[in-house]
Amino acid sequence: MKRVLTLVFCMLCLSAAAALADGNSEWMYSRLNGWMRLASYTGNYDGYVSVDGCGGVTLSDEVMVSVISKSASVWAEPRTNSKKLSSAAHGKGLWCRIDDQGRPIQQNGFYAVEADGKDGWVNEDYVVLNDLTITLLESNVPAYIAPDKTSKKVGSLSKLTKYRVIGFYDDFYIVNLRDAAAAYIPMSVRHRDNTFDRNYHGGGGYRREGTAYGKTTLRTGPGSRYPEIGTLKAGAAVTVYDVIDDWYLVSDPQTGEWAFIAPDSLDVQL
Repeated sequence: MKRVLTLVFCMLCLSAAAALADGNSEWMYSRLNGWMRLASYTGNYDGYVSVDGCGGVTLSDEVMVSVISKSASVWAEPRTNSKKLSSAAHGKGLWCRIDDQGRPIQQNGFYAVEADGKDGWVNEDYVVLNDLTITLLESNVPAYIAPDKTSKKVGSLSKLTKYRVIGFYDDFYIVNLRDAAAAYIPMSVRHRDNTFDRNYHGGGGYRREGTAYGKTTLRTGPGSRYPEIGTLKAGAAVTVYDVIDDWYLVSDPQTGEWAFIAPDSLDVQL
């Protein structure tokens, strides 16, 4: 397992040099949450793009890293030959210590963290700086050993299962599977992520009722460049949870999946 993880991380590091600097995870303006970015709804990646700092984060979010290896040691200093303070299990979140600009403190390839009430350091190869997860909305989703649909499958994933995203490669998610292994899932499968589940839980904030003017396209992001994921019939009623870059964020009445509607396609009651 350690060898597999090492190979995966080495591949990601080598690929990163040829990747887009920041993918398409641009900041967008949300009427409810201010400036934010919607990592898993951007698509069109070229090579490897790190998911760190993505996942629908807003400028006011706390900074946390999550363990994606089987376990991660917390050291007294940013080096592995210092005193070991504790060990964090797979999936555990560790609060980062931040600098005056609110950015996580890093040194020698380690994050400065708080663990069990103590200040320590954790190797950045064993954690990821985001809480982005996806929930699958279809069954028998293939998970591949490489970002290629002709590569070996490492599993067939079930509907409504949730996976931590640790990076993007072209049109694939790199996800954290059981026992901390990494695998590739096509972005084209039906899914939702916790960007909206987290920010709009309970339906508070902007919430408005809307009606489709005519046959209306539902998209995965706020713009016509994002893929279509469904349609509404004329007169269909939806609940609007936010307005992001002037596009309405709604919940698909048929699937419950988050989707976007163009501003001129919906009559919204103020």
